[in-house]
Amino acid sequence: MSEIEQIRERYSRRKARERSSNEILFERFMTKERENIYRRILKSRFEALSRVRVLEIGAGTGGNISFFKSAGIAPANIFANEMLEDRLIILENNHPDINIIAGDAINIRGSEKFDIVFQSTVFTSILDDSFRKALARQMSELTKSNGIILWYDFIFNNPQNADVRKVTKREIKELFPEASAFRFYRVTLAPPIGRRVGKFYPLFNLLPFLRTHIIAEIKLM
Repeated sequence: MSEIEQIRERYSRRKARERSSNEILFERFMTKERENIYRRILKSRFEALSRVRVLEIGAGTGGNISFFKSAGIAPANIFANEMLEDRLIILENNHPDINIIAGDAINIRGSEKFDIVFQSTVFTSILDDSFRKALARQMSELTKSNGIILWYDFIFNNPQNADVRKVTKREIKELFPEASAFRFYRVTLAPPIGRRVGKFYPLFNLLPFLRTHIIAEIKLM
């Protein structure tokens, strides 16, 4: 079975289930936390966001696309890639005004490059090292020379989930050897805790060692 086929199977095992009120609160808190950092990065990097071109790899149903729109990026300049058919249908329905690229991101072709190439919890679902490296090279090739790769993923393994594998800061640097600078932000209260504490998320999240994810701002030469 190819890595692509295995990735499809991993995602198929994560079908939506009924969520508790604490889980809904957890998702709201962690989304707001990381979007605040995304917004700060965009404002520090780009003067006219309406002209910024962004590509999301593995956009899912488009939750992050909504953020980029709210940040001021024009829908015509937003490109979303997704290979899973059920998510692709929802993505197209949710965001008919953006550019959608179906299929494996490795196969994206064309001369267009982007100011931002973004991925969110895609790499931890890739267990094959060579595929991780190939996708990282593709992201670099799709990024303008003065652009950035924006990254959100977790840095610890989940012993209860064999379908995912951490990506550490060290590996991120190895995946993008051509980068001129890295900036890391430790975020997201550990999900097993976050899903339990509900409205107390901000209090527990004050402790950096309880955060399990990072946002990486990767500047290319």
